[in-house]
Amino acid sequence: MRVSTRPNWAEVSLSALRHNFRLLQHYVGQSVAICAVVKCDAYGHGAEACTLALEQEGACWFGVTSTDEGVALRDAGVRSRILILVGAFRGEEEDALRYGLTPTVSRIEDVEAIAHAAARIGSREPVPVHLKLDTGMARLGLALSELDNFITRVKTFPQVTLEGVFSHLASAEVLDAVDAKRQQQRFDDALMTLDRQGLYPRLRHLANSSATLGRPAAWYNFVRPGMAIYGYELPLVHRDGSSVSDYQPLGLVPAMAWKTRVLSLRNVPAGQALGYNGAYVTPAPARIAVIAAGYGDGLYRKLSPGGHVLLRGRRAPFLGRISMDLTIVDVTHNPGVEIGDEVVLIGTIGQERITAVDHARWSGTIPYEILCNLSERVVRHHME
Repeated sequence: MRVSTRPNWAEVSLSALRHNFRLLQHYVGQSVAICAVVKCDAYGHGAEACTLALEQEGACWFGVTSTDEGVALRDAGVRSRILILVGAFRGEEEDALRYGLTPTVSRIEDVEAIAHAAARIGSREPVPVHLKLDTGMARLGLALSELDNFITRVKTFPQVTLEGVFSHLASAEVLDAVDAKRQQQRFDDALMTLDRQGLYPRLRHLANSSATLGRPAAWYNFVRPGMAIYGYELPLVHRDGSSVSDYQPLGLVPAMAWKTRVLSLRNVPAGQALGYNGAYVTPAPARIAVIAAGYGDGLYRKLSPGGHVLLRGRRAPFLGRISMDLTIVDVTHNPGVEIGDEVVLIGTIGQERITAVDHARWSGTIPYEILCNLSERVVRHHME
C-alpha cells in the first residue's frame, strides 16, 4: 500500500550550487583552492548530493566536522580530498586514515595518535594533516606559545607530514575589526616561525565565507566558504555597524527553497483566539489558513509574530503560536487561496522573496541556525 508523504519539503538546486562555486572560484582566482564546507549535512541542504554536484563542477576539497561525516561522503562516492575541520576524535584515527580523510591536529598528542594509527594500518606514505592555530578566538587550535615545542616534536613523527596550517577569524565580516587584524598578524607570524624552522605547509588558510568575499589578504592559497556556497552573501560591515558601501555582490543564488501546503481554511469572527493559549486574538473578521509546518520541521516559534510566508504571490503573516506540526497564517488579503495550495516558507514567488536571512531577522538568530535546524523530516529534493 502506498503511503502518502507529508506535504513539507525542500527543493535544493544543484544548478545554483554549481553557479555559486563557479562565481567564487572566478573571484578568488585559479591559484586559490576552494574547500567547500559541507558540514552539518551541507548546512541543511543534504551533504551527499551537494558534495557530488560540487565535485562534478571541479571542487577538489570539502570540509566536514567529524570522521563520520567524511565516511558518509566516501560511501556516497566522493573521491576528492576531505578535511576534518575539528579533527578525528580519539579512537577514530584508523577509520579516518582508511577512508582517506585529512585530519586536523591542534596538539602534539593528536599527531602522536595519528602516527600510531598509521603504523597500525601499515600506511606507506606519511599522513597529511592540517595544523589549526588559536590566533585569538580561544576555541580550538594550538596555542601560539606552544608552537616552537610543537615544531620540534612533530619532526620526530615521520609517519605524519604537515600539509596545511590554518586558523579562524572571530569577526571576519567586520572589515575594520581590530581583533581580525590582530589574528591575521599572529597567523602571519606563525607562518614565519614554521618557515624559519624548516616546515613549509603547502596549504595556508584563514578565510571563511565573509573573509572570502571581503578580505583578499586572508585568502593565501586556500579558502573555506560555507554559507556562500549555498548562496548567501552575508552583509560586510564596519565596526559602527554601517554597511561596506563599495562591496559589489557576486550574484550568488540561494540554493534552497522550503515549501509546504495549505491544510485547511476557515473564516473566523473578530475576537477569535487562535492557537495555543489564545496568543493572538483577531481584531476583525479574518480568513485563516493552517499550513503543514511547525517547529518540529525547524520553523522557529519566534517567527510569530513578525514572520510571513508566500502564498498566491503575496505575503501572508503568521498568527498565534507556531506549534510542532502546524501553523496558522492570515490569508484575508490573499484572494483565491484553496486547500492544497503551495506555501513558500523560504524561496521566491514572482517579485516576492523570503530567505533564511529574513527568518533570522524575524526570530532574532542567524541564518546559519535557520538552515542547519531544518528537520530531517523535511524531505530534500535535489534537482538540476
